[in-house]
Amino acid sequence: MTSNTTPHAARRMSAPALAPPGVPLPADEAPSPSLRYYTPPPKPLASCERKRSKDAPAGALAIDTTFQNIVTMTAGHSGIGLSVMSAMLAWALTERGRSCALVDADFVGGCLDLLLGVERESGLRFSQVEAPLGYIEGTALNHDLLTWEGVRVLPYDPWNARQPDWWEVQAAVRALAQANDVVIVDAGQGGLVETVNDLRSSMHIVAAELSVIGLARAKTHRMRLDSWGCPTPRIVGILPRGKPRGRGEVGVPEAEDYLTATVLGPVRPFAGLCGDVLEGLGIRSIPKGSRKAINLLADAIEQTIRPTHAATEPDW
Repeated sequence: MTSNTTPHAARRMSAPALAPPGVPLPADEAPSPSLRYYTPPPKPLASCERKRSKDAPAGALAIDTTFQNIVTMTAGHSGIGLSVMSAMLAWALTERGRSCALVDADFVGGCLDLLLGVERESGLRFSQVEAPLGYIEGTALNHDLLTWEGVRVLPYDPWNARQPDWWEVQAAVRALAQANDVVIVDAGQGGLVETVNDLRSSMHIVAAELSVIGLARAKTHRMRLDSWGCPTPRIVGILPRGKPRGRGEVGVPEAEDYLTATVLGPVRPFAGLCGDVLEGLGIRSIPKGSRKAINLLADAIEQTIRPTHAATEPDW
């Protein structure tokens, strides 16, 4: 049996390591700093290490009806493109001269800063939000957020910290509603809607995939929102991605008959946008196939909201 190790390499491997007198040799198992192939995780934030109360502060229990500029975006299932649509809607409203905040309240599949390509930008994340008294000052919070295309963004960072409590979400949404014309909340599949008063009573937009299974999920999701006492949502139809040509798609009229509701759209998938998001470049434009539906949603929001500067600060 022959060895692949050359005599020179064998001598190098067997030769004892030498060091100047008084200089200790490193341990064999000690890693070399030059051979690090990963980025070490950041140090946990102090807010994650503190002992947290399970009781909501008294201020968070007060139901506020002052702000009418909160829009909650949900879908019956994940992977439909809800976060992309929420971001495009916030961008469109900003282009109209509205100050807009985008909140990532999807604590299952969030990471909105990654989707937008601004994960390296400095700014507050949900792991750093604290509301021990159930209240956050709106202007201060707004100032600390990162900015994307003129939109203030509060993303969720699941790898860095714990999931915020419902009163911290409510306090953040209320604060941003105080400081902006519109607050768009990407709530994923709606896990927080039942718990957070301001999300439950806000304007609702539901994304529905225009497929048989997608519409069935959307109908079930709408029934769930109804059982929580939410207002009647506006529904946006999104064409399924990756479908075979001429198959798998349900038309808007059929979707309206099934859901017994008006369906805006359809929003068409755009390969270039999908590629940008997958490559970490973010959303660089609103595709032509989506702009009509996004503008209709922006019209509906502008007809519903009223300027926040006319509202007075709520009593806590």
